[in-house]
Amino acid sequence: MINYWTEAEIAMLRENILPPGRKLKSAYTKAFRLGICFCPVTKKSFKAQLEQAAYVTGSVIRELQKTGKVRATARKYGISYTTVMEIARKAGIKVNPDSLQKRAETIVFEGRNYAWHDSGYYWRCTTGKRESLARVLYERAHGPIKGRKVVVFKDGNRYNLDVSNLVCMTPSRQTKERYEKDPLYRASCIAGLALGRLRTQINETVDPELKKKRMENAWKTRRGK
Repeated sequence: MINYWTEAEIAMLRENILPPGRKLKSAYTKAFRLGICFCPVTKKSFKAQLEQAAYVTGSVIRELQKTGKVRATARKYGISYTTVMEIARKAGIKVNPDSLQKRAETIVFEGRNYAWHDSGYYWRCTTGKRESLARVLYERAHGPIKGRKVVVFKDGNRYNLDVSNLVCMTPSRQTKERYEKDPLYRASCIAGLALGRLRTQINETVDPELKKKRMENAWKTRRGK
């Protein structure tokens, strides 16, 4: 027995409403056959959307309290600049001036000009050695930096060049602390590792010689140690 859809039910599909007595799977099938974009908002999905919105809002508020950077926060959580500004206004958070305005500024220190670079630091833009202003300020306060170390910001705000906000550490320690404190960075690291292993497995399945070479290189490395 063929169960026909009425014009009223099809009209409800066009308005993203699940007709009474119809199953969601059959509604999706019917909408696909008719070329209708059917995206119903059920009670369950609506609750999930509210929970997701609350989670993102809380994360954005914590990020703004920590750094005060609007555009970076918008890129981090995949939302618009206007949305972040609205969240900051409702939460009463004072954010930094527009990053574009900051990037147009040039800081003069000891007669040398330092301009904002896309890497996220103020770099020397005059002739001579290209060095970070944060690194220069740290060395003036604590002496020369020995070894391969980097200067990071305690509060994560790279516009805050106060000497008390600067810390010197090794790149491995910086990565470890970021891995422990930043859940998005930790998730991206885990996803990248899994993707790399999957790519290796696929390549070795297509070409078994690659696995043989990898095992040989691993054996040579172990013997060398």
